[in-house]
Amino acid sequence: MAARTRSKSSRPAAFLRVAYSAPAPEDATGTDVRRFTLPATKALPFVKLRPHDQPMLRPESYWHIRPTGKRQHDVQIGRQHARAAIAAMKADRNSSLLAMIMQDIVKDAVERGGSPQSPTVLGFLAEISHALAAAS
Repeated sequence: MAARTRSKSSRPAAFLRVAYSAPAPEDATGTDVRRFTLPATKALPFVKLRPHDQPMLRPESYWHIRPTGKRQHDVQIGRQHARAAIAAMKADRNSSLLAMIMQDIVKDAVERGGSPQSPTVLGFLAEISHALAAAS
């Protein structure tokens, strides 16, 4: 007895429909996890981590600086911190890092009862401005 074969339909590949497509490499879950754990940001010398920090926790403060009292030295420290922040922002793909730092600069100034125009902050802002002008 001969075996029966299926008859060919008018749409031969209709049953090969793809229900799911993998995300593009830049949209991968690993990238999202890395962005939320912020390894480069948390390694910055002016970021204060929470006690018993966990990978997904937000740092306690993005601006934890105590001035040395030497104006020129504090300005240079602020410039170094700005360069490190830009590098961390790129490494973590965290475009909101500078905004979070600025929020904590203002918060720190309010808590201390002073002005956000400390030499360290001025050096930080000067270096950020320089980087923006150079990128244009």
